[in-house]
Amino acid sequence: MDNIKSETIKLVTPVGTRFRYSYLVTPDEYMGEQKWKTEALIPVGSMMKNKEGKMVEATAYIIEELEGLLEIWKGQLKAAFPDRSFTLTKSSKTGQPSFPWSFEESDLVIRLKKNYKGMKGINTPVAFYKTEEQSGQVVLMNEDERLQMEKISPETEGQVSFLASGYNAGGNGVGIRCMPLSICFRNIVPFTGGGGASDFETAEPTSYEEKAPTATAADF
Repeated sequence: MDNIKSETIKLVTPVGTRFRYSYLVTPDEYMGEQKWKTEALIPVGSMMKNKEGKMVEATAYIIEELEGLLEIWKGQLKAAFPDRSFTLTKSSKTGQPSFPWSFEESDLVIRLKKNYKGMKGINTPVAFYKTEEQSGQVVLMNEDERLQMEKISPETEGQVSFLASGYNAGGNGVGIRCMPLSICFRNIVPFTGGGGASDFETAEPTSYEEKAPTATAADF
């Protein structure tokens, strides 16, 4: 595809974010591609600081930032290629535009993924931090602590820092991708194997990639 660089924004979810379908230590593999990935669940009503440092409702603010980035990206593409038409990436199941965010009951769900390998070899893994119990300081997890997060309890809470940027995948459509940078675990609940991600593995999509896009008319 033509090399048009999207604007990138960085967002940090509020304290109280939970995680599911996580492959953050050992990457998931699908059709020969390996990715670190997770889904971040942000309760509606959570509060966070916006770019101006003011406290705002987190889910509305994050959606506003992501949708604003999508509009900027669409404008960039049309400015660069005014004679072309573009389609948004569509769900092969519903035929509707597919974004890495959606609402489920009382949570905003952000689907995050990062390629295991890049042009220069293995990419930098998602960094893990924790809050020290006594001092309250945020410190980098050591390797042993990191390995203990192979499976993450759905009750574990923290925050995730991620980058969002636009992509143009040609026939697969145009959209926004969200890439995890680091996670700070604020309240680690041991994974017991019950009532967690393993209960829902059959419902979890094999891959977030749209391998068989739905043919539709141009969206813009």
